[in-house]
Amino acid sequence: MATKTIRPTQKFAKMIKIVRFISSLVGADVADENYRINIVTVLVILCIIIYFIFTGTTVASVFAENWKYLLEASCMVGSVLQGITKLISGVGCTKMISSICKELENLYQHYETKGEAYCKVLNEGCERVWYSIKMVGHIYAAAIYGILLLTGFLILTTNEKVYVMHFFIPGVDVETTYGYLFTLAVHTVVFLAGAFGLFAGDLFFLIFLGQTQLFRDILVLKVKALNEAAAENAKNTESLLIDIIEWHQYYTDYNKRCNDVFYYIITMQIVTSGISIICTMYILLMGDWPGAYLYIFVAFCGLYLYCIIGTSTQTCNAEFFDEIYNINWYELDVKCQKMMVFIIKKSQSPAEIKIGGVLPLSVQTALQITKSIYGLFTMIIGVIEENN
Repeated sequence: MATKTIRPTQKFAKMIKIVRFISSLVGADVADENYRINIVTVLVILCIIIYFIFTGTTVASVFAENWKYLLEASCMVGSVLQGITKLISGVGCTKMISSICKELENLYQHYETKGEAYCKVLNEGCERVWYSIKMVGHIYAAAIYGILLLTGFLILTTNEKVYVMHFFIPGVDVETTYGYLFTLAVHTVVFLAGAFGLFAGDLFFLIFLGQTQLFRDILVLKVKALNEAAAENAKNTESLLIDIIEWHQYYTDYNKRCNDVFYYIITMQIVTSGISIICTMYILLMGDWPGAYLYIFVAFCGLYLYCIIGTSTQTCNAEFFDEIYNINWYELDVKCQKMMVFIIKKSQSPAEIKIGGVLPLSVQTALQITKSIYGLFTMIIGVIEENN
């Protein structure tokens, strides 16, 4: 029995459908051009407000006796700030996000009709993005289940009161069974809302910037077609070259729009991940939070995930430049050779994804941040040893 072939457009549509469903769970289906803030969005915002108010009151009440608690409470503040930034950026850029989604759907529909070679690269593009989504989903799932299961295990096996997050509710006595369970329940709800929100925000980042490799693969096929036409002195050589020029312009514009959408998200992700890692490493030294090991793993993954995607975009920019050089310009007429000068010049200054508009989003930047974190951590250890 023959296996039914799934078209690239169907794969991409299914992927977008899953992403929109996950986003709708936190009231942020921003791929819908008619998106409006709904009751789920309000509940998520309420969770954020609860977290900040209760964390603030907890730190204020405990700070005089234990200033170190401020560092403990600061660990998850970074993730909450990331969630807020993703929500605000998503709601503020709804029209642009929905427009890019439609563009990508139209792109898949257009190029899957151009032959088997194009269908192959479209399918590979979908598979790459879907693999990234599953990998990130597994990381979030491992962290969520790990922290919750570890908390439950410690509650059942020890006599200590263990908490998921670092805030207490004013007026609720955690020394009573009811008060402790109520506080634990609020912690769990806020924690899950934040985790799903962070994951939903990452999905659009993965889908949009995951297409750069697809654009490169399509360019390779376009250059191949141009070289074959030039070798045969075909009449459509000029139109094929113009198509390549327009494709490069679209790729550059696409990267710029992605940079606009994710500008604040990327900046907040990198900055707060670094701060959260430092605070969590301090807690690991003090041994005050059982879930710190899993949380620092997530913080490092968040830092390097974004930087790896940024490096992938940089690599595609370089490969775009190299592929344009693969055009057999010597087989083109004089008019087309002059057009080649224009596209080569433009490809030398690609649109990069940057952190705060300054630092390039790359693994090299992540390594520099990690080196700085190591230096600060070494300094903290030295201060602790000196005080002891």
